Formats: sequence, structure tokens, C-alpha cells
Amino acid sequence: MLKFYSEIPTARLRELVADLSTWAWVAFWTVVGVRIYETISAFAEAGRILRGGGQNIESAGAELGDALSGLPLVGAGVDDVTTRTFATAGEPFIFVGSELEALLFLIARLLAILVVAVMVLPWLYRYVPWRAARLATVRAAHRAVRRADVSEPAMQRFLAQRALFRLPYDELLDHSSDPFGDFASGRYERLAKAELASVGLR
Repeated sequence: MLKFYSEIPTARLRELVADLSTWAWVAFWTVVGVRIYETISAFAEAGRILRGGGQNIESAGAELGDALSGLPLVGAGVDDVTTRTFATAGEPFIFVGSELEALLFLIARLLAILVVAVMVLPWLYRYVPWRAARLATVRAAHRAVRRADVSEPAMQRFLAQRALFRLPYDELLDHSSDPFGDFASGRYERLAKAELASVGLR
């Protein structure tokens, strides 16, 4: 069974709080990013209206040309000239409207991504390595200690030795008032407990 959290209540609580805080932080800024995108992209309606105006001008020219095509003698020529004139007048509106719409969508995307990245990445930069290292330590220690084929007294001695060689003095003193005396006298239990606590195991 895979372990995701330490067995020590205080360590487990710290990991849970870190996990929940990270999910909440990422979710919050993702929602903010989506709202920023929606707000700015709503202004793209101006580009759509401008483009639609140009298309309406072109349509009006085509309709007027069709209406004038029935005139005797000049109908065919007037039809072509009218259609092209209105199309030429509508092209700038269509071009500017399309470009404005695309630009606003691009700005909306970039700004939303930038805000989310600035607020989320520094958090994840600190959280992910710490959480990955903690998870790897707990799982490796669990496999090494819980599956070891040695007697309990021998395991306590190994853990006590590891604690003396690895843990800082203040951490040793949190578990034993005389860590070296305990080890020399064969009282391994408190030192073993200190070593297990340091890797999140009981």
C-alpha cells in the first residue's frame, strides 16, 4: 500500500494543510485567470461589430448592384461598379474588425496566463520539491523499516545508531535528555523513536 502521508499526527497535519492550501491556491488563481480572460475577451465584441458592419456594407452593395442590373443599357456596368465600390468600402472594416478581435483574444489569453503563472509558479516551485522529497522519504523509510527481516531489538539499535549519526542535537534532545548515555547503556527506544519521527513514521 502506497503511503501519501506521515504517520506522525503533527507531520501528517502539516502535509495535509500544505496539500489543501496548494489546491485551493491553484484553483483560486485559475478561476481568476478564467475571469480575466472572459472580461477582456468580451471587448472583442467591438471587433465583431466592426467586421459585421463591413460585411453589411458589402451585402448592401451586392443587393444594390442586383437592383440596378435591371436598368436598360447601363444596368450590367452599374451592377459591377456598385458591387466593387461597396466591397472596397467594406474591406477596411472587415480587416480592422477581424484584427481587433484577434488582438483582444490574444491579450486576454496572455494576461490570464501571466497572472496565473506569476501567482502559482513561485508557490509550486517551493511546494512541489518539498512535497516530493517528503513523500519519497516516507515511502522509502516505510519500505526499509517495516519490511526489514531483523528482530525488534536489532532494528531499534540500527535506528538509534542512525539517529545519533544523522540528527541534529536539538532534535535528539527533544526525545532524550542524554542521547549518548542512552545509546551507551543500550536504551535504544527513545533514539529509535527520534529517527522514525524524523522520517514521518511511528
